[in-house]
Amino acid sequence: MAVPLMLGLCTSTYATDPLQLHAQEIKAGLLYNFLKYTEWPAPPSSMTVCVFGEDPFEGYLQPMAGRSVNRVEIMLRFTYAIAETGTCNLVFVNAAEKKQWPELQKFLADKSILTVSDFEGFAASGGMIEFGKKEAHISADLNMDATIAAHLHVQERLLKLVTVIHPSVEGVK
Repeated sequence: MAVPLMLGLCTSTYATDPLQLHAQEIKAGLLYNFLKYTEWPAPPSSMTVCVFGEDPFEGYLQPMAGRSVNRVEIMLRFTYAIAETGTCNLVFVNAAEKKQWPELQKFLADKSILTVSDFEGFAASGGMIEFGKKEAHISADLNMDATIAAHLHVQERLLKLVTVIHPSVEGVK
């Protein structure tokens, strides 16, 4: 049984609030764990993390660039072009790009690319991991159906950090 990820953190709606920046730092760290505990069908020679849209992490992803995960170097890219996401291993969709999600999802549909975002309804609409807040704590929902469709294997250690959902069975939230 999955246990929701609950980290002691109160957040504010103000982007300049230090607590909001702290939430983005936690999310950036969790992206690293998502890479670490996900297996791709063919082991990648490098791990490319792409942010689709503006950087909502306020630079907290930068320390990840050049590090390695599972003995593979991490590269970081920022893009606004859907076509440029096809070579990524993980795509974080900025919530401001929510309107482009259906087109991006269609483009990524036959690719083994882990998709993550923090806009409400992302996982229920076919995204793989959705950051949220539960009782003012950071949480994450994992759409197991989308992950399986992308031929990605999620390790047990990741399953312990998230709430697993099955939108095809449960219906859209």
